[in-house]
Amino acid sequence: MNAYERRLHQGVARIEALQKAIAAVVIAALAMVASVHTIQAQAAVDDAAISFDIPAQPLEAALEAFGERSRLQVLYETALTAGRRSSEVKGIFTRSTALRRLLSGTGLEFNYTGELAFTLVPARTTDPTKSIAAFNRFLGSVQASVLAALCQSPETRPGAFRLAMQFWIGSAGRIENPRLLNSTGVNGRDAAITDALKRVAFGQTAPSEMPQPITMVLKAGPADARDECGP
Repeated sequence: MNAYERRLHQGVARIEALQKAIAAVVIAALAMVASVHTIQAQAAVDDAAISFDIPAQPLEAALEAFGERSRLQVLYETALTAGRRSSEVKGIFTRSTALRRLLSGTGLEFNYTGELAFTLVPARTTDPTKSIAAFNRFLGSVQASVLAALCQSPETRPGAFRLAMQFWIGSAGRIENPRLLNSTGVNGRDAAITDALKRVAFGQTAPSEMPQPITMVLKAGPADARDECGP
């Protein structure tokens, strides 16, 4: 290879190196633009307030309704949602706010996985003894309201039977989906207790971070025991 050919070869090599460098910069710039667009699109999704009217229901059905209304894709394992119920979402909210309300009390939270998609994950928890103590005041009002409702009728009046029940408290401050964990021994009384629970309203919403459902047990007492219903 003579001197002219060597110079020509070196010039071509420099041009190729420069082209590769320019291509790398362009790719990096495109990646930055794509990232910015994704962030802007996600911000737009979060900031857009829309009207929701999703009642409390099994979580899978609620998520389907939320996906249709919000145009967001819902990704989750069915094992995470099995047996869980959503909270009511009614009003005008951003998508993120609505989803947090819907998942309130389920023990789940969400992470965005793309511009229009999110996935469900177990919520981060703290010391359970501390978390329970934080809700003592609210749970005390729940217990008082339930007892007051049961004391309204001789058929449901506590004391003569053992009662274990489980229920959810919706965003409207009402008991939802009550069920007895054991029979009181009388079918008519079981039905009357369930009906009484459905009418209980607390006048306040449950704390969003409080675990649900709530389990409550009333023990049967001896005939001379203190009357739980009081005078």
